[in-house]
Amino acid sequence: MKIGVAGLGLMGGSLALALRGRHDLSGYDISREARDAASAAGIATVERLEALLPADAVIVATPLGAVLPTLAALAERRSGAVLMDTASVRAPVDAFAREHGGAPMVGLHPMAGRSGRGFAIADPALLLGRPFLVVPTATSTTASLEVAGRVVRDAGGVATVCSAPEHDRIVALVSALPLALAAALTVAAADGVSDLAIFAGPGFRDTTRVATTPAELAETILLANSGNVVAALARLRTVLDDLERAIAERDASGLREILAKAAATRTALG
Repeated sequence: MKIGVAGLGLMGGSLALALRGRHDLSGYDISREARDAASAAGIATVERLEALLPADAVIVATPLGAVLPTLAALAERRSGAVLMDTASVRAPVDAFAREHGGAPMVGLHPMAGRSGRGFAIADPALLLGRPFLVVPTATSTTASLEVAGRVVRDAGGVATVCSAPEHDRIVALVSALPLALAAALTVAAADGVSDLAIFAGPGFRDTTRVATTPAELAETILLANSGNVVAALARLRTVLDDLERAIAERDASGLREILAKAAATRTALG
């Protein structure tokens, strides 16, 4: 297939590197620095977004705030390309597809990542074996979903189809909530320990790793899906209340039940 990737940061760059050997691939980024870095890594790049077309598919992997304008610019060309995007919040894209119709659009959100940003840390291995949440929209067709499935397989991922509301609810729990918890835990410990670096061991550092997420990205993750994130925080608060009660009342049985469930669930993740 002829595939374009719009946005050559961590995720777009990783996808481009993973797919380039299997497809006729070209990439675009608003940043010349990103384009130059991708070119140096052997990815064909173009100077304008529109130059990604015509194509069988274009993957929009820009920051969340640029996803809709990028989709709109590509859809206006009416080239027949399947438009996919990696946005971590699906409701805005879902609404956009319903309102504008036209080009077939499919959500393609890889559940993968690492600290940092930019093409410099892009790595195709990041996607191997990872779930890709394939989210149909009002304009999705059987053919466009098949294209999305092929992209996932060729990138080394595993496709899971879900609706936009289900996606946003789940991602709030497994992505946004850990970010919020890591930030809260880091601040709580820093307020209670004068020189945290001296005392913090591997457990604390591992638990709070995502607190280093760039502030702009973290704000977007938490605010763009705010209703689901608030619900996820409420769920967490209930568990914390149960933990606090069990510890305060020295309820070993109740505490053991929570800890055992947590350990079993985490072990099952591998």
